Amino acid sequence: MKNSVIINFSQQTVEALNMESFTLCCFLACKSKNPSLFRPLCWNVTKKFMKSVLIEWEYNLSSYASTSIIMPDNVIYFPQPEPLLSGSLSRLKSIAGSNYKIKLKERMLIKEYGEILIDTENTNTFDTVLIQNDSNSEYATGICVYSNNDRKYYGSSVFKTFGGQAIDVAPANKIFLMFSNNDIQNNTVILNSENRGILIDLTDSKDNSRTVSYDINHGWDANKQVWGQKYSHGTDLKKLLVSTLNQND
Repeated sequence: MKNSVIINFSQQTVEALNMESFTLCCFLACKSKNPSLFRPLCWNVTKKFMKSVLIEWEYNLSSYASTSIIMPDNVIYFPQPEPLLSGSLSRLKSIAGSNYKIKLKERMLIKEYGEILIDTENTNTFDTVLIQNDSNSEYATGICVYSNNDRKYYGSSVFKTFGGQAIDVAPANKIFLMFSNNDIQNNTVILNSENRGILIDLTDSKDNSRTVSYDINHGWDANKQVWGQKYSHGTDLKKLLVSTLNQND
């Protein structure tokens, strides 16, 4: 099912965003049994602006494992999803990654020497993706969500997953928007909001769509709707974008 957010701008704001080379950063929220290990990733970026921007996505998922280091402003490397073929991660000195399409209630099993299996051995009572690291190596792992804008999968979360550890994660139907003065790329670890932002909840939207506006001086506006919550510069995105799974999920 397609989800979308439309952002409207005044002409003054359009010109200011383009002249000052702003980046619109979009983050997708998630639910997990391991929230303390979660770090947010910038899922989608927009760098050129007109009077309106349309962001579309579908909760078609993939799961990845990467040797990238999880640290602020670092890009987590992994390729686009591919047919399931075993590959080597752990013996490469350069940064490496694997990424495969997956569904809720399925498992990604990481074995020694970078071997990865996708199966249905997920007995969790929650509708989650189970990422199980049966190797003796530490990986950056998480899920990706499909972007309709450029037909690619980008990371919505990253977890530090140690050898012998398992991570449960599922998407939550919320998106956080903020602007950055930096040249942010997809899959970048960002821990705090760099400017004023807005968290948009699509849970009760009948058409899976929301419309907001942004002004370069006055910030975000959701027309006083409860599904649009504004947040200040410096907001802790780690706390904002992950919730703990419970029995109702």
